[in-house]
Amino acid sequence: MAIESPLFQSSMELLGHSISHFNSAEELDRKLVILHLANSIELILKDMVLDSETSIYKNPKETITIHSCIEILQKNEVPIPFLNKIELLIDERNALQHRFGSPNKLTSIFYMDIVHNFFKEVLKTHYNQDFNEVLAQFVEEKELTAYRMREPNDDTELENLKKLSKVHSLGALLSAMTYFEGISREFGKKFGIENKLRTRPVWYMTSPRYFEKFGIDLPEKLGERLDEARRLRNLVAHGRREPSKADVANTIDSIEEFERFLSNIDIEKTKILVDEYYEAKELEREDRQLEYEEKNN
Repeated sequence: MAIESPLFQSSMELLGHSISHFNSAEELDRKLVILHLANSIELILKDMVLDSETSIYKNPKETITIHSCIEILQKNEVPIPFLNKIELLIDERNALQHRFGSPNKLTSIFYMDIVHNFFKEVLKTHYNQDFNEVLAQFVEEKELTAYRMREPNDDTELENLKKLSKVHSLGALLSAMTYFEGISREFGKKFGIENKLRTRPVWYMTSPRYFEKFGIDLPEKLGERLDEARRLRNLVAHGRREPSKADVANTIDSIEEFERFLSNIDIEKTKILVDEYYEAKELEREDRQLEYEEKNN
């Protein structure tokens, strides 16, 4: 799989341009974000079709559609990550090409995150390339820096999100909540909790009632603040509220307090309590199953 391919290069150029438009607050730029993202996906899929030794031309003057690309790749058993969401993006692109107006900010954020995750996987699997290294070649450094302020990795990055909230409150809030879910997931992995949640969302393990099961007392006020942060995120996600700079600051303060709280938990002691709790739950489940079988035999 050659990154020198014109299709590959054009695909990454469009992805780089999408970041510049994403950083802008203009309504038209949100529309261009969707168009560039969809077109970058289409070009990279065509490049993958070529690599599967299949022509991308349906006649001498016209190339195949993106849906045909998907069909060919599936037939050749070439994996396409996040396909269901990519198909939504294509539908969104097609709709925008035939109507006035632009998508809202939340829609732009949603598709930008999906496409970047798509490219991270595709570049690693199909091209043996690091996404961040390749992307840096196709976008101005200042634009990339502004975009990456949305991707917090530590306390310093959380502070950057507070600055970002002055110009992009929605993006800062959603990124802060992504960070919150990340530290919750890492906390759960230490004790094997995450694998036991099954269909429950990752933040379930951060509720006061869940902590109580393992002898951990989450401060009541902190629990209330985290609940409020989740409620705010849900309202924003459904378009029922626009977050303010104060909302973002309060959310980040709550996350920072929660992170400090986690750092003071006795890991070894808690791991024992977690194992004992789930062993007891498994015994209860087995007893109920046995009672059910005896009753119905």
